[in-house]
Formats: sequence, structure tokens, C-alpha cells
Amino acid sequence: MMHIHWRLAELWLLEQQRELTKQEIAELNSCMKLNAKYAQRLAEQYNYGQLASMTKDSGWLKEVSEEMDKLERLYELGRPSFLQPEQ
Repeated sequence: MMHIHWRLAELWLLEQQRELTKQEIAELNSCMKLNAKYAQRLAEQYNYGQLASMTKDSGWLKEVSEEMDKLERLYELGRPSFLQPEQ
């Protein structure tokens, strides 16, 4: 999980107990924006990967796969150490 996801969860839990402050609402909106951009970028790469595979363009598929790996590593780096997969 990326750090923004941890913060989103924290803000959501706070909102269940009380009204968020203006600063917390702004932070929630920032986290939502970053999450949407991340999801959009990853989905775009999955779509490109599918197109590259369908057109049998191995060079493009390699580039797309590397970009997806980079994006997924960003997600993994945000995990606390106790949630990291064992190596």
C-alpha cells in the first residue's frame, strides 16, 4: 500500500467518528487525486500491454511491462516492513 492509501484509510476512519477539519478535507482531496492519477496511469499501462500483446509488438510490450513494474514497485515501497512479502 502506498502512503497515500494509509492516510486515506486514517482520514476515512476519523470521518466516521467526527467531522473532518478543513485541513483534513484538503488532505483527503489531495490523496484522492493522487490515487486517481496512479490508478489511471496503471490502467493505461495495462491497456497498452494488451494492445502490444495483440499486435505482437515485443519491444513495446517490454517497455510497457517495465513501466508497470516501476508503478507496482511504488505501491510496494509504501508498505510497512511487517507487510512486505518474504524474500
